[in-house]
Amino acid sequence: MRIFFDGTTLCAKDGSTGAGIEHYTCSIVYALSRENESDEIFIFVPREFSLHKQSELIGGTNNVKIVRPILPRIPFLSRHVFLPIRALILRADVFFSPFGQLPLLWKWKSVITIHDVLIYDHPEWFPDEMKDSFSTRFIVPWSIARAQKIICVSKWTQQRLHARFPESQTKTQVIPEGVTLGSHKDIEHNIRFPFDRDYILLLGTIEPRKNLSNAFTAFEKFIFTHPEQKSNVRLIIAGKYGWKAQEIMQSAVSSEIHFLGPVTEEEKWFLLSRASCLFFPSYEEGFGLPILEAMSVGTPVITSRRGALEEVGGDVVIYTDPEDVEEMSLAIAQCVLVPEGVQSLREEGYRRAVQFSWSRSASLTIELFHSFFPAPNT
Repeated sequence: MRIFFDGTTLCAKDGSTGAGIEHYTCSIVYALSRENESDEIFIFVPREFSLHKQSELIGGTNNVKIVRPILPRIPFLSRHVFLPIRALILRADVFFSPFGQLPLLWKWKSVITIHDVLIYDHPEWFPDEMKDSFSTRFIVPWSIARAQKIICVSKWTQQRLHARFPESQTKTQVIPEGVTLGSHKDIEHNIRFPFDRDYILLLGTIEPRKNLSNAFTAFEKFIFTHPEQKSNVRLIIAGKYGWKAQEIMQSAVSSEIHFLGPVTEEEKWFLLSRASCLFFPSYEEGFGLPILEAMSVGTPVITSRRGALEEVGGDVVIYTDPEDVEEMSLAIAQCVLVPEGVQSLREEGYRRAVQFSWSRSASLTIELFHSFFPAPNT
């Protein structure tokens, strides 16, 4: 079989690793290329994708070929005309989009991944330019209707997709995201992390749906209730600046709340492995990869009983109502003041994380391809 992988989201627009869908794209294509030696895989990469990253992605593989843009980027034409033509020239048996959008010219076999439908369920969490974009209004719904098979990263996402797009009910399969155990490597104490005290980590893009304002209030309430902790603990926010970031950051009153901004993959693991706990109070998530990553390094997790978060965390994380700052404050106290009390969560969290892997995700994806799109002459 010849698989054409749309790697448009392999990196952010500035060429960096990115987060969210960029991380998923990079992780699943890396795993696919190593779990699947019998098929030919063509990976279309954006112009910003560096040769160094390319070498890391496909190094050691024999059946993976990189496809780069030939012409300068032309809005609409590059993606919806030139890209499917490249796939046709390469005689692709299946077109795979890991971010839920197909080129309009592609009329043949296809698989897409849907991460969530939050922009349709909760448009108030997104800027107008996203809600009103051509992709949101037309491309995504068209792709959901057009694709032969749809991968959902969680049962929650599958349920919400079925409710919002009933025509998808006969063609979805849940394939969870994964985590690579042992990703953390020790790095030197550096100027970006001169932490002389314990810290609670809040990891994610600074935007409304991450519920940061309530998180700040909960942390400030914890400090007010336990003033002796003011010099012992900080709340660290690591993540890129999204919609309404400045407004959200201004809601942080305590001087013990620190914003690091975007972090590298290496820095992320450094922060996760040393945190007293991961505080992930999102209103809703289609999966919630940071809580899985935290569990994989034995870090306790406080998160919301919303969306897919309970599905990922199971019974080994601390759940709170994202609207209840009192409950969140008490959860922080539980992790910071009684660390021995969450020791079991560290151990059980790791054991749960072992159940999720990118290798398993890739294997299930390959099975899906072979089930619905058998290789020629079989």
